[in-house]
Amino acid sequence: MRRGRHRVTEMTTDGVLELTRDEIVRRIERGAQRRLHMSARELVQAYRSGRLEDPGLVADLIALASLLAESDPLFVPA
Repeated sequence: MRRGRHRVTEMTTDGVLELTRDEIVRRIERGAQRRLHMSARELVQAYRSGRLEDPGLVADLIALASLLAESDPLFVPA
């Protein structure tokens, strides 16, 4: 459902939560900032390079990132 320019996330009747790419990135960004004081891109780079001290703290964010295509701009080094 869309209201204006913002999409309202809804669960489907079969219990599936549908998120757009922007919603996924926004959730990763908010979580990474709040928990580790880093950006979503920094989080993904630290995880992929093995520099993330305790990945379990952000396992949900890593799982969300895995839903994005490998070619997503989030995975491209800045």
